[in-house]
Amino acid sequence: MFDRSRAKGPIRRDASDSGRSLSVRALWGGLAALALLAGCSQEAGDQAAGGLNRFFNSTNHPGMETLENTVEFTIVQPSRAMVNAPEALLVFERNLNGAIEQRIILPNATAVRGDNLLHIRAQTGRSAELTRFDFDEMRARFGGLPPPFERVSASGLNTGSDALGSYVYATESVGAGTLCVLVLRRMGVGARPLPRGTQALDVMMRNCVNGSLEQAMEPMGGRAFGVGGASGTIYTMSPHAAPQG
Repeated sequence: MFDRSRAKGPIRRDASDSGRSLSVRALWGGLAALALLAGCSQEAGDQAAGGLNRFFNSTNHPGMETLENTVEFTIVQPSRAMVNAPEALLVFERNLNGAIEQRIILPNATAVRGDNLLHIRAQTGRSAELTRFDFDEMRARFGGLPPPFERVSASGLNTGSDALGSYVYATESVGAGTLCVLVLRRMGVGARPLPRGTQALDVMMRNCVNGSLEQAMEPMGGRAFGVGGASGTIYTMSPHAAPQG
């Protein structure tokens, strides 16, 4: 007699195998799609995130924030400073995927806490919004403002200009005869040579002196940042500087 149960058994196994085969193919297809997404470059991801940030009116740079939180500063020779700072006590440097950042520590003969410093970043198109100079973004990129300027806002800044362009600044008198200045500026390719591959030099200076505003501003002036020819303007000797032509 023909056994129907035995005849149906292989048919059920074939259907089950077919279902498993389809499931496996679907699983591998999903994994391949995930791998493709995971293989997208960091740059593409940053651009997409940057687009969302711009849509929501945010100035964040996701990839740059990651680098800022993970890449450490190292001490380098004073000759590597991107500006002329003969009184520099220490020069710290780090490379944020092509955006060179330096902290140049200056002497502080006052009782004001914290270092006098020049904080410099050679910006690329990926590290900053180069089309505009934004105080809040610059403050965020430099990790906040140094004392005694922690609470300074954009509305509390003064404006000034010199041969290198415009800048914003704030002043704070501390005790008798001590003056602190906070200066922020952005210099483009027309102001001075820049490290290769960068388009702007963002600078923040805190300088406290027992003296005048002119003395406090001196490390940010043309002698430190200006570049010229045989007429006598000082060249920076930094190895980061672009060719003079």
